[in-house]
Amino acid sequence: MTFIASIVAKKGVALIADSLVTSITRVIEYENFIGYIKDKYQNSPVEELKIEPVDMVNLFQRKPSHTKDYEEKLFMYDKYIGVTTAGSAEINNKRIEYLIKEIVEANKKNKNYNRKRFDTKIKEFCDFINKQAIEHLNIYEEISNTNFIFTHYDKGKEKTEIVKIEVLSCNKTDIHDETFNCIKSKKMEEYLKVVCDGQNRISERIIFGEIDFFIDITPKIIKKVLADLKIDPLILPEDYEKTFLMEAKSFLPKEFFDDMKINKLAGLSLQQAVDLASLLMKVEINFQKYTENIPTVGGVIKLAIIDKDGFRFISGNNILKPENLH
Repeated sequence: MTFIASIVAKKGVALIADSLVTSITRVIEYENFIGYIKDKYQNSPVEELKIEPVDMVNLFQRKPSHTKDYEEKLFMYDKYIGVTTAGSAEINNKRIEYLIKEIVEANKKNKNYNRKRFDTKIKEFCDFINKQAIEHLNIYEEISNTNFIFTHYDKGKEKTEIVKIEVLSCNKTDIHDETFNCIKSKKMEEYLKVVCDGQNRISERIIFGEIDFFIDITPKIIKKVLADLKIDPLILPEDYEKTFLMEAKSFLPKEFFDDMKINKLAGLSLQQAVDLASLLMKVEINFQKYTENIPTVGGVIKLAIIDKDGFRFISGNNILKPENLH
């Protein structure tokens, strides 16, 4: 896991990413194994115990095993576009860093690249990554979720555009024909001055309050109520869930929406955007000290900005003099 974010300012945007990579392995935890034995064989004599291979396989769970630093997760895509990434470190036996470098180098050789619109550049990137994902699935059984945040600053309009791109988790059986696509992209609303991903639940709670949770849980509650009352979902208006969410302000307490700090972030200076990005990163890193989990955010922190002068790193991209030689 990781933490990545783009913070929009009035005349620019700040981008931040950590460099910690968490390796995942499949393990059986002792408590789960003992629980399985007790549940399945509680009435059987010890000498009659027979463990089915299929049951054993199902006991394995994906768990973090170890971490390492210095994985590249923040990149200059072109002069006015930056990209951050969270999720898998590799697709199609290639590090994410080298996949991005591959398409960046191809873009540099394209004489018409700088004339292309931002949405065209996004489509070409999605097509490239989808091709890599299909090749990956021709070799391996599955592909894990990977997210990208593309951040573009338009110096003429002094506006920032942000698009989230997601490589969906899928496996070989999902490929039915050449139209297969495991890439999903979404342009973020202009009012969202903070866009983050990875291990970002604490940051999201700070920025969005409970609204994000409300949007996620509401459809599940509606579905449960309909099932309990034996109401046919088909009798509801087609856009009932959407209307319900849009009308939430009329029946939820005012304090619910006052807690949305995102509404108060308009008009940040670029320095404030940099400071806020650093603060959110620090919160995610420090909170790990109080949990039992393996740390999944940390390492060298890279920070960059994009303004009228283009993309440039301001922290974490230079080799420093070692402190342990003094």
